[in-house]
Amino acid sequence: MTTLMIVAGEASGDLHGAEILSVLKELCPDLRIVGVGGKKMSQFLDKKLADVSDLGVVGFFEVVRHLPKILRLEKQILEQAEEENASVALLIDYQSFNLRLAKSLRKRRPSMLLCQYVCPQVWAWKANRIPKLGSILNILYCLFDFEPPLFKDHPVEAICLGHPLVDLVKPDLDRDSFIRDYSLVNDKPIVALLPGSRMSEITRLLPAMLEMVRNWDQSDAKPVQWVLPVASTLDPAILKAAIGDLPIHIIEERNSYSARAYADAALVCSGTATLETAILGTPFAILYRMNPFTLAMARRLVKIDHFGLANVVAGRQVARELLQEEVSPAGLHEELLRLLEPANSVVIRQDLAMFKERLGEAGAAERVARHLASKL
Repeated sequence: MTTLMIVAGEASGDLHGAEILSVLKELCPDLRIVGVGGKKMSQFLDKKLADVSDLGVVGFFEVVRHLPKILRLEKQILEQAEEENASVALLIDYQSFNLRLAKSLRKRRPSMLLCQYVCPQVWAWKANRIPKLGSILNILYCLFDFEPPLFKDHPVEAICLGHPLVDLVKPDLDRDSFIRDYSLVNDKPIVALLPGSRMSEITRLLPAMLEMVRNWDQSDAKPVQWVLPVASTLDPAILKAAIGDLPIHIIEERNSYSARAYADAALVCSGTATLETAILGTPFAILYRMNPFTLAMARRLVKIDHFGLANVVAGRQVARELLQEEVSPAGLHEELLRLLEPANSVVIRQDLAMFKERLGEAGAAERVARHLASKL
């Protein structure tokens, strides 16, 4: 029996992993799958070693603080790879942890087929990782067509089979059902708040959002309806406690895309959620706050003009980026007024319609699963 070791470190990786595994299980019903995943991947794992929430840490200093826990999990994964005699590994995103893990697996199990799904952002920073990835990995599944050429001088098989979000990102409800199910109304704008999928992001972004909501009705701005989709990696009770009596509708994770699709504007934590919101065509701003020391290091290393993934892929600004002190109640208020202005909204939606074309055709997860199955 062939055993696959799979590791996802965040909500987006859990989502992508589940889509791949659902096809892979059909193609290879005898395949044994062990590893780290979230709620979506769990149904496909024969043995779950840990949850994605155990790895949900962002920023250099935050990682240092949680390093003992992270190292224990890495050790556990390596031990299980030996015990299970895993011959294949599929590492999904979560760049720093998975590259360390890949190096350790290569050293311990030289003949193991090592596959990485989602190319680390070597085009943004740490270009020195290109030779490492090119020599350690056997297969690198890239999401963007500009990534494989970066590895042309290295033995890794770097291929782009499209972006999985093209298939996944679509509303689960029609607009009328969404409005009815969450006690909303049709004649008032909807604003979606997405403070992130990790507690470290929530801690940094949610307070400014809540203060902005608290002050909104006291300003001259027209009334809006607030919705807050909850990522699968978070406990809704924590968010409900933080929101208190503010008029914010908590949206279950399964209807997150509906919430953004029918929103008139959105404030979105930097990351995969910005790509999802861009695909849905909703005008939005990208928010990012981090430890000041982490930011200082990033500014020295990053080699691109934008930090928001949607803007990086578009090659230009399709969403404004609010960084550090700009993520304030006043800053968020001002940006929402701009996004809700009808003339601005029309222009932004036209930009986002063109953006979606850059992500390729539907069926990416199935193509990855079939390619991987051919290697097993």
